[in-house]
Amino acid sequence: MDDHTPDDSPQDRMAMAALYLESVKARMDPEDFSTLHSAVEEMTRLMAEGNEGFLEAGSAKNFAGDVQREFLVVMAIVSTGRMDHEVVDMPGPDGSAGYAVVTPEVAGDPEALAEIRNQVHTWMTERQAVDDALEGIARASGMDPED
Repeated sequence: MDDHTPDDSPQDRMAMAALYLESVKARMDPEDFSTLHSAVEEMTRLMAEGNEGFLEAGSAKNFAGDVQREFLVVMAIVSTGRMDHEVVDMPGPDGSAGYAVVTPEVAGDPEALAEIRNQVHTWMTERQAVDDALEGIARASGMDPED
């Protein structure tokens, strides 16, 4: 097994992710690693149960920056069986922080990254419009959209 060959065995993918997490543990702040570890455990539980859902990964303050980036790397390893992904900054249309996990080839291609950024921005803009419309409908119906 090398860094460039996808492996279809879920056990091998989890073993690769566990190995990667050991390297992260050696270099990450213990509190941040605890948050990352909790998120990974929750993700693997949801996957094993075939569920979709929200991750409860500690405080939002701790689940930021390097923790988010490392979480994305682990998800990519588990999903693809590859360890050669790169996490690139992919700010939202409003300038908010965001990331994308891409292959090394895409990471080195500014045009490909621009295309991904455009697709993400289009999707986020459309999603925001739908959310705004639903919130308006809820308010017009006398419902509190926060409930």
